[in-house]
Amino acid sequence: MARIADDSDFEALKRLVDNHDGWTLELSKSDTQVYTRPVAGCNFNMVKIHTEFADVTADVVFDVLHDPDYRKVWDSHMLASEEIGILNVNNDVGYYAMSCPPPLKPRDFVLQRSWLDTGPQGEQMLLSRSVPHKNYPPKKGYVRAMSYITGFVLRTKENSKTGCILKYVAHCDPQGTLPPWLVNKVTHTLGPRMVKDLKKAALGYAGWKQTQPHLRKPWRFPEEIRCPRISIDDCLDTTAGPVALPPALGSAMVLPQKPQQTNSGSQSQPVQTTTQRKLPQLKTQTNGRVLPILHKKAQSTPASPVVEEPKFLRREDSKDIKLDAKEGKKKTKDTKDAKGAGKDDNAPKSIKELEKEAKAAAKESKKLSKAAAKEAAAAESALAKKDKKEKGLTKRRSLLNLKF
Repeated sequence: MARIADDSDFEALKRLVDNHDGWTLELSKSDTQVYTRPVAGCNFNMVKIHTEFADVTADVVFDVLHDPDYRKVWDSHMLASEEIGILNVNNDVGYYAMSCPPPLKPRDFVLQRSWLDTGPQGEQMLLSRSVPHKNYPPKKGYVRAMSYITGFVLRTKENSKTGCILKYVAHCDPQGTLPPWLVNKVTHTLGPRMVKDLKKAALGYAGWKQTQPHLRKPWRFPEEIRCPRISIDDCLDTTAGPVALPPALGSAMVLPQKPQQTNSGSQSQPVQTTTQRKLPQLKTQTNGRVLPILHKKAQSTPASPVVEEPKFLRREDSKDIKLDAKEGKKKTKDTKDAKGAGKDDNAPKSIKELEKEAKAAAKESKKLSKAAAKEAAAAESALAKKDKKEKGLTKRRSLLNLKF
């Protein structure tokens, strides 16, 4: 479920980007450093980036991250984007779809964003995470990915009027059949590309904005908001059962936990309060209830074709109904058979049909497993070819730099 972020959430975000305990430095190039760290109970690593922009102000970067119209210009991976509505002047909910390298399916998200601007010479922060929404269920042709946390902290550089420091942290689960080791391998290489694209976009933002028919910035001026106001109840996960929470994320924040009350009025079950540190904004208290934020796919485990089992069961149920109807018609037409042997003959036939359907379901499951393995192998092969190409380019450059 969505929850309005408060000051403690942003303080936790700052601790997460500033504290390097448990992080591994994966890349250090020029003014950019990339860190990763494992997360207990999750196969996907968290990534953190520190960088400096010498000729871009924090205000401009903050505007670029917010402006939905400008993102259509500079974000080459975006397939679709929609502003669903606002919860208040500092919290909104939106839909975002992005492309993936073939043969992978595109991913999409439903995200709640929360932001805070502490004023001139202060800090500007943007925090987002996945939430469900009743009008935006998973779509055909897309894989609904999960963002446990995505955060930006922007600070003005000391003794500089035009420069800023950007700190970024993210922990996502792309879902689907992508192997975790492959995702972790490419994560620290995709981060610097995102930073490079963001800086290029920030340099061109002022000129682009002047060409627009309006100069609205509703994230700074609430009176310019045009999006519809939505209720936080629209972001409830209506699927039955308890919601799985994402794993603990080290030195983020520890949210207070209270007993959870059920709708049936039964006695509340106490929730254990531990010292284990958790991902920002895991739970919230609303009207005496502790409501989880994320839907039940939040527990990151590598996906497998086993999730297709419910489809087989539903298919068998529908086939059983058709078989029963066909058997009924055969009974009315087959008047030559003995009356006493009717039921005995029908029973073996229905069992055989069910056995055939079970075999068909098993074959379908094997096909899905092979398809998932093929997709993972293709992704691994594409990455290997890319690495080989980059190594070849590096070798050629080193040969060209030789002095004879």
